[in-house]
Amino acid sequence: MSLLLLGAGLGAAQAQDADPEHTREALAWLLAASRVAIPGTSSCHGAYGERGVATVGGLLSMQLAYLYRGDNVLSGQCQGGPERHCVLNITHAFGEDRSSARIEFAVRSGRLSAGSLRCVITP
Repeated sequence: MSLLLLGAGLGAAQAQDADPEHTREALAWLLAASRVAIPGTSSCHGAYGERGVATVGGLLSMQLAYLYRGDNVLSGQCQGGPERHCVLNITHAFGEDRSSARIEFAVRSGRLSAGSLRCVITP
């Protein structure tokens, strides 16, 4: 429970300080890895309407598809040198309908490391 609250608090703080260029970088890494399979041991693993194995693209498309109304914010950032640590926060609010996703990952040797994917997704 505290992990969910911590993740929600960090997402709200980052949304206020969102920088489109930082968000673009984190989103670009995820889009470039859209066909990468999400390991079954990852907290990001789930059913995203795909046939077969869950992918980064399936995760991202499921989260973005429901941003069709309400107050929606994407905020992200990447830090570090050659090995980067990135996070993308997606928040949605429409009346009582509220959800958020925090997707964390590492970039190594110019590619998203599937084994580093971690998610906190709230309904």
